[in-house]
Amino acid sequence: MDNDNNQIIVETSRNGLEGYLMLAQEEYIDTDFSYEEVLNKIKDIIKSDIDEQIVKDMVYRKIYNDKLCIAKGQMPEDGKDGYIKYYFEEKKKITPKVNKDGTVDYRELDLINNVKKGDILAEIVPPKEGKDGIKVTGEIIPYKKGKMPYLKPGKNVKVSEDGVYIVATSDGQARIIGDKVVVLDILNLESVDNSTGNVSFNGTVKIKKNVLNGFQVKSSGDIEVSGVVEGSMLQSDGNILIRKGIQGYNCGKINAGGNVISNYIENSFIYCNNNLTSEAIMHSEVTCRGEINVIGRKGLIVGGMCRARTMIKAKTIGSRMATVTVIEVGSDPDLKLKYEKLENDICEIRTNLDKIKKTIVLLENMAKANRLDDDKEKLYSKLLYTRDDLESKFGDLNREYIIVKAKLSDTSSGRVKVEGTIYPGVKIVMGNNVMYIRDEMSHCTFYREGGDIKVGPY
Repeated sequence: MDNDNNQIIVETSRNGLEGYLMLAQEEYIDTDFSYEEVLNKIKDIIKSDIDEQIVKDMVYRKIYNDKLCIAKGQMPEDGKDGYIKYYFEEKKKITPKVNKDGTVDYRELDLINNVKKGDILAEIVPPKEGKDGIKVTGEIIPYKKGKMPYLKPGKNVKVSEDGVYIVATSDGQARIIGDKVVVLDILNLESVDNSTGNVSFNGTVKIKKNVLNGFQVKSSGDIEVSGVVEGSMLQSDGNILIRKGIQGYNCGKINAGGNVISNYIENSFIYCNNNLTSEAIMHSEVTCRGEINVIGRKGLIVGGMCRARTMIKAKTIGSRMATVTVIEVGSDPDLKLKYEKLENDICEIRTNLDKIKKTIVLLENMAKANRLDDDKEKLYSKLLYTRDDLESKFGDLNREYIIVKAKLSDTSSGRVKVEGTIYPGVKIVMGNNVMYIRDEMSHCTFYREGGDIKVGPY
């Protein structure tokens, strides 16, 4: 019986990577296909390798009206993106080393990426080629090319003539700022005192001795002080390292866009955007958007307030004399400060509104008795305007207050870890939950679960 060639149906998938064969047969009609005629029909369309065993099975076992895959193409292998290879540490690990005897070594921090003029800072590694794919019909599927990286040269750097390397044009500190590689100059000072006055520098500041009481140091890079900081204000967009410690005299302020590391912190106000490391924090107000790690033999937090977003870890918290010490974790400290400011502003507006409303009522009563002169009428008009303005501000602040309060209630998984002892007098705050320590506890972890503060093993 002659077969209609249309009964041999060869198709390809939409993406062209698979070929299919179906031998069509009408119901109750006996049909025979020869292997040669089927193979010829397939090869008219499919140019890639064919699984001949499947074709033979379909013909000789008379597998009709089923569409089976008989050929597969090759997916393209896309090229790999190029990248920037840096020849300096992009992110310095600046945690000080704790020796076996519990002492902390501040000399081996290697905080600065020091480079010399002519040093290669980065290499532009080009993208790798890929491999074309092929459809079962023999058509080429072009691969996707990898992207060429782009690196902007910043201050004190240049691109090599072949366009491959970024090279330092001066001595200094290599940093990545935004999408640029820069070399920041380093300002070296003996000390900050009457001989220098306040210091403001667009780079890294290294101070060999001390920063004396009342002076300021501002830096767009890092600040490193080998001595003591006394009652001063230090502000840095990067990290702040103080090898001997901070005695703030209740007026010293430290503000770091990166990390803060200090031997000890006493009677100071500290803010850092990342992590803080010290051996002792005493009677200070510390706000940290990362972790607070109090390390070494002392590992002491006593007095004042310590706030951190993720974790506070210390050996000892509080003292046997039940010194009031507040430990707060789990929420964004910036959001907490904003919440407290909103609370104060709302309270102040509410107090002023109450006074104004009472005065307005008094003036209205005087008007009814015809005892309101021109000055009091002007005062009355002014108070009405002020009342409306304050009520509008009160509404705006109250709405913002509700939003911030809701965000604060969504406390993250903050932890307080105590390696040694935590004493009565310590107050632990996690979101809206508060726990007062009534008895000495040792080797424990405080965490929030199910709306309560829990205590677990260290």
